Amino acid sequence: MPRWLLAVLCAAALVVALPFAPWAILGVWLGLFANRIYKPILRRVGDRSGLAATVTVLLLLAVVLPIAALVASLVIDAIALVQRLASSEEGRSVLEQLAGANEDSTRHELTSVKGITDLLMSQGERAFAIVKQVAGAAAHVLIGLLILVSGMFAVLVEGTEWFAWIKAHAPCLPSTVDRFAAAFVETGRGLAWGVVGAGFIQAFVATVTFLILGVPSALALGTLALMFSVIPAIGTAIVWAPVAAGLAVTGRTGAAIALVIVGVGVIGTVDNLARPYLAKRGKLQLPTYVVLVAMFGGIQLIGGWGLLLGPLAVRLAKEAIVIRSEAMASTETP
Repeated sequence: MPRWLLAVLCAAALVVALPFAPWAILGVWLGLFANRIYKPILRRVGDRSGLAATVTVLLLLAVVLPIAALVASLVIDAIALVQRLASSEEGRSVLEQLAGANEDSTRHELTSVKGITDLLMSQGERAFAIVKQVAGAAAHVLIGLLILVSGMFAVLVEGTEWFAWIKAHAPCLPSTVDRFAAAFVETGRGLAWGVVGAGFIQAFVATVTFLILGVPSALALGTLALMFSVIPAIGTAIVWAPVAAGLAVTGRTGAAIALVIVGVGVIGTVDNLARPYLAKRGKLQLPTYVVLVAMFGGIQLIGGWGLLLGPLAVRLAKEAIVIRSEAMASTETP
């Protein structure tokens, strides 16, 4: 077969798969993670792989979907909070809103059914276009979820055969395929443990503190803390420090001092202790700064999925550089 034809066909296959590639990658990661659940179930059902995979996927979905729905709701509230604060022109007003002085401020249109209805009614001629956009986004998510679930199932049932086929037909040595596969698995595990795991701990502590101190929009602020936790050293402080300032400005000095103590003494300690431990457990062989740049660079290029695909691309590139340098060193050795 001519090389140009092979290149054209491979490029066409890549273009076709690209729109839902993030969902497929996430499905593979989850399928590999689910192997620990799948294997004991497989033994119990008499090595019926299809039944074992179905039970495993259903168990994971029963846990993941409610969490995903909750996170989506909190993200919407967090975006609404940011938009409300961004519309404030004076810094003191922003701090007062964070502390709850203007708690009756109008909520974002998309955080309630009434808000969505009012938005559609007020837009008039644009209402139908808005509905079409929402429906299109929902359809994309549903297709993505279908690909994710199918990917999990396929990895559990046919993953070994897939990997064997790739090793047999890849245009590189089988040992190179093994190393890229290990880097791929390492990235998923490392992001789950070292980045998301540490961020969830910090966000949980921050949210509980906000709730105890009676700060409004505590869950939304906690979600923002989770988002900013990827920034080393000062991540969650971007959220709790302005809240503490707002409490002080509105006369709640004791609450402000308490929040600063928790922020520095507890949340900061969690970041310094939990993140290195979880990162070691995840074994992601990338410096935190590189992961940060890769995440935000990925977001800038492809949107939210860049949080996953950015570090993955950088980690695979690092592995390629190491493999290449080892090959060159071996050829130069007499």
